[in-house]
Parts: sequence; structure tokens; C-alpha cells
Amino acid sequence: MPPDGEDKIPSSPGLESNTLRQQIRVSAGGTALRLVISNELGETDLEIRSATVAKLADPFRPDIDVSTLAALTYGGSGSFAVPAGKSVVTDALDYPFEALGDLALTLSLGAVPKALTCHTASRCYAWVTEGDRASDAGFESFQRMTSWYFIQRLETPAAADRFTFVTLGDSLTDGASIPDNSFARYSDELARRICADGGLSGCGVAAMGIGGTAFCTFNSPIDGSKRVERDVLGVPGVKYLILMMGTNDIGYSGGDVSQKIIGEYKVLLEKCHSRGIKVIGMTVTPNKGSGHYSAEKEQMRKAVNRFILSPDSGFDGRIDIASVVASPDDPEKMAECYNSDSWHDWLHFNPTGYTKIGATVYEYLKSFAKEK
Repeated sequence: MPPDGEDKIPSSPGLESNTLRQQIRVSAGGTALRLVISNELGETDLEIRSATVAKLADPFRPDIDVSTLAALTYGGSGSFAVPAGKSVVTDALDYPFEALGDLALTLSLGAVPKALTCHTASRCYAWVTEGDRASDAGFESFQRMTSWYFIQRLETPAAADRFTFVTLGDSLTDGASIPDNSFARYSDELARRICADGGLSGCGVAAMGIGGTAFCTFNSPIDGSKRVERDVLGVPGVKYLILMMGTNDIGYSGGDVSQKIIGEYKVLLEKCHSRGIKVIGMTVTPNKGSGHYSAEKEQMRKAVNRFILSPDSGFDGRIDIASVVASPDDPEKMAECYNSDSWHDWLHFNPTGYTKIGATVYEYLKSFAKEK
């Protein structure tokens, strides 16, 4: 997605002819990896002068363990271009790493497109420094950002009986309002619990939440219907999709969109089922007290949720997460203990709320996935 403001674009220094170090906390470990680098929105080529991977010493600092440093290549070359509108997959690199570990992915950049392909709410630090510093242990001076640039995903081979869970959704899946470097999205909690589960450890969690995602309200590049091919069907090894989407369609609607949302669910279900992917639907969470709420919109939310929970909806599994997070005194409102600490908007959750969602999803999936 494109940056949503000038503050999301590095400027002191900028990206061109400089070095970008970013971090990923991996959900599953492996013995090899490859990186998908995207220039999907760029109108000119993205030039990579060199690329490295290393273990990050501290999520709050751009310091790496140089003994773990390795070069990434594409077509056998350490320098390469990502064509405008395309993505490339680096060569497989033998590289052992542990589940829930922090990896630093560093790109020394040449020419950079004006339109950046990025995720503007990574909620973890990235660092930009001057010159070619991809192999440096640390940076003395840098600009710190909280977006991911050009990284689409990290892939690792898995055992034949291991698979990937994809969490697709909007800002509620993306962990909006959590502190930076807290790794407190519901998908983070799900990954931690899967890692500790003897029957599921080794399975991956692909976090595909993007703030502002809707099905049919905005007609934007990040609409859920447009993201399915890339962010679900395009993920290697995906077997289960956990879907939590509809909040923005309802919240920004100018009329009753409940049937449109249900129609979009059905299209998504058909696409996933045609590829053997099972879909777990989560209900739209309560938001009374927020700008998304009105009596009319509440009726839409209830209609959508009735569909999700109905046995003939087509969903392979259903989680009534709305009831889990609702206030015991008012089911149209989230419980106060889950309301965002920093935004306090009655729409987004605090880390306790996201942890509760992740734990609930895990408790459901641990039996569902093993049975299926």
C-alpha cells in the first residue's frame, strides 16, 4: 500500500542510494529462507545494490550479530533490480533460525521509485542510514521509521505435515494502537501459542492485516476482495484463513451494506475452497462509543454476524469473537478492559484485548486444525 502521509516517507536521509534495515519476528523457524521483495506500486525499477540477513540483537536498535550475517542473492547475483509493478523472490539461502526470533533484513538501495510499496503500520522499528552499510554491525546515525518498505514476506521450507495460517483483516488484525515493538497483534499471540503447541509447532502464521481494509466501501487497492489473490492464495502452504473483516464497510457506509458484505464473503469462500483452503469466520466486533457506531449500523453488524454464525454460511468454522470482547453490561460495546489505552476510541483494542482474541482463536484452532 502507498504511504498515507509524508511522515511515512524517509527523508533524513532518504532511501535512494542509502541503506534500509528492517526487522521481522518470524512465526516459525527453519533451516533456509528466501525473501519476497515487492515493487508492486513503483512506476520505475527498484535497484538493490546488496541485501543481507542477520539476527537482530535488540528490536529497539539497528544492531545485528555479525556472526550470523549472510548475503541474499537473486539469480546468483548480489545486486539486482525489482521491475516496476513486480516482485522478485531471492535465491534460497541455507540459514538456520528459530521460531519467534528477530531477523534484520538490510537493503543497500540504488534508484528508488517515487511511489513506495510499503506497509505503513509495521509497528516495529526500521532504520535508514547514509551510504552502503548493509553489512555493518550497527549504525551511528539514522532515521527511525515504523513502516515496512518493499518486504512482502519471508518464506522458509516446512515439513510435509506443517502448514500456514493466514490472518486477513483490517486495522483490528493489524494491531492498531499497540506500542511499537510490542508484538501484540492477535496474530502475534496466536503465533506464540502455536509455537508452544506440540501438535502445531512448526506451522506458520502469516499476518495479513492492513488498516483501512474493507470489502466494498472504498474501491481501493487494499480492498479485501483485491487482496485475496496475493495475501491468501499467494501464500505458500496456506491451509487455513482466519477472516475478520467488515468493520470498515459498515462504519463508513452511506446505507445498508450488509448484503454486499455477505456477497463478498461468499466470493472469498468460493475462491479459497477452490484451492482447498478452509476459512474460519470471525464476527464483527462491537464498537458503540466510536465514530463507526449508529443504531442503523448496529443493525447491519448484527445482520452480518448472524450470517457468519449460521451453519449454512459456507464458513468452515466460526468464532463469535464479538461476544468474547463485548461488555457484559452492553453487548453493543466492547468491554472497557479491552479498549485501546492510547486511542481510547471504543473501536480498537489494547494489548490485553488483542491477546484475548489471539488466545480465543488458538483455543478454537488447536482442535479444529487437528481434527481436519
